[in-house]
Amino acid sequence: MQYDNSTLTITSVGTPDPFVTLFRGRYYLTFTTGNRVEIWSSHSLADIESAADRHVIWTPPQGTDHSADLWAPELHALRGRWYVYYAAANPSHGNKSHRMYVLGGPPASEDPCRGQWEFLGRINQMPDQWAIDGTVFELNGSLYFVYSGWPLDGGGGGVGDGGGDADVDGDLDGGLWSDLVQQLFIMKLDDPTSAASGAVMISQPQHPWEITREGNGTDHGINEGPQFLASPDGAWRGLVYSCAGSWTHEYKMGVLRYVGGDPLDPASWRKADEPLVQAVRHGTGPFGPGHGSFLDLDGEIVAVYHATDSPTDGWENRRARAQRVAFTDEGPYMGRSFGMESSQPQGGGLVRRIKHRLGRSARSKELAGEKSLRALLGARATYN
Repeated sequence: MQYDNSTLTITSVGTPDPFVTLFRGRYYLTFTTGNRVEIWSSHSLADIESAADRHVIWTPPQGTDHSADLWAPELHALRGRWYVYYAAANPSHGNKSHRMYVLGGPPASEDPCRGQWEFLGRINQMPDQWAIDGTVFELNGSLYFVYSGWPLDGGGGGVGDGGGDADVDGDLDGGLWSDLVQQLFIMKLDDPTSAASGAVMISQPQHPWEITREGNGTDHGINEGPQFLASPDGAWRGLVYSCAGSWTHEYKMGVLRYVGGDPLDPASWRKADEPLVQAVRHGTGPFGPGHGSFLDLDGEIVAVYHATDSPTDGWENRRARAQRVAFTDEGPYMGRSFGMESSQPQGGGLVRRIKHRLGRSARSKELAGEKSLRALLGARATYN
């Protein structure tokens, strides 16, 4: 299959956890700012940083249990109203107090940046559990909420399928303890702010590439940033999630395919054996691709995610990037990895000349792909 894995950098500043919504010919971008919920809107996604109208729709009152470290806000139009889902923490207790919260906005027929927003609190009946990166989607006529959380039991179990034996694939040698492991949970929703079921764990770190090993005996098994994705014809549906440490160049995206049946049954979700996309190990970047969202632009699927320019940037400079998503019989395809290999002096003069020519040819194709992607994302979005 011929596939163009060119990436287009959309922002020059850090915009971690980018989420993009289309509404009436405009793109609406939310991302982690830390102390507020801000929306950028523009007719061009490629030029959104320079062309956007910027609106701060929510700043939490200080000294509350939800006034610190606001992470990964997502804007959704559900059941006739705009909602924003985001994680926030109590400044007195730090990261361990992160929970999911909801804002309610204007009617879904109106510009979400023009109306009033109100704080609706936590999702009713959601477990009192460390939780971040919540997202909402409709499947088989019902609403579902998927998020990343620490194990509900606080420990025990391994990192293999179903939380059974520990010694499976890339296990963490013994246990699921607090912030060392993040799993994906799903709940059915009765309405956009109320759960209709308990939380069910549908994914946990089990492959070596889902685990970041610090080298000091501390291993982090991470599944987070879930996003619903469907092929244009609806034949493939599932979740794309991010894994390994978001502070490392190893951050990447994996796939859970929905294979049918009750979405609350873990057996209805099948994890891929390989990542969807990751950075070339010794490449030129970008690095640590993850926590994205997906747009359907007249049948062409585009991923918007964050990645860094340097493998040592950590949580800094996580800039928004865009890349096309293709679909094969196996599901979504983003080239498995991206980024040109860094040049290394190898071989004699002839070998070097051949490598140089191949590198120039690859860069030429990359520039052409970026130009095509910019044209797609720079065009005014169409709507019915």
